[in-house]
Amino acid sequence: MDLINIQAAASGRDETVSRQMEVLRDRLGSALRIADELSISPSASTPKQPVNDRYIRQVLQWRRRRDQFFGDHLFADPAWDILLELYAASLAQYRVSVSNLCVGAAVPATTALRWIKQLEDDGLIARTPDPMDGRRHFLMLSNKGLGAMNSYFSNLPGAPLI
Repeated sequence: MDLINIQAAASGRDETVSRQMEVLRDRLGSALRIADELSISPSASTPKQPVNDRYIRQVLQWRRRRDQFFGDHLFADPAWDILLELYAASLAQYRVSVSNLCVGAAVPATTALRWIKQLEDDGLIARTPDPMDGRRHFLMLSNKGLGAMNSYFSNLPGAPLI
């Protein structure tokens, strides 16, 4: 075999290996997406939810609206906003990254991070790493946090039951 034939054979093997790697990468991506969907807390899909995510989003909107009339310095409550954001996400069955939750809390990131740590320490929220990006983490209500939010909203007078 001469050098040209050897290079052609190696090139053909390289293309085959590249195609196989692309197929494996696609399959791994699909498997990770399925695992991601299955990692949603099973308690989030139980029918015992007292409200739905649209109602919680409405509560958050009402909280933001009062800033128009009173200013945002009077009613800062980042822990509650974090819990509401995570409750809405749990009800809608999607995950929230730490950075998105900081934005959703409508406070400086340092304040949001401090409250996230406190809520984690209290066992109300849990942090899980992103399997696709080791730099990112997702937050969700723990079973304790979800139970507390369900209890709170099921005991509110006039809360729409679903």
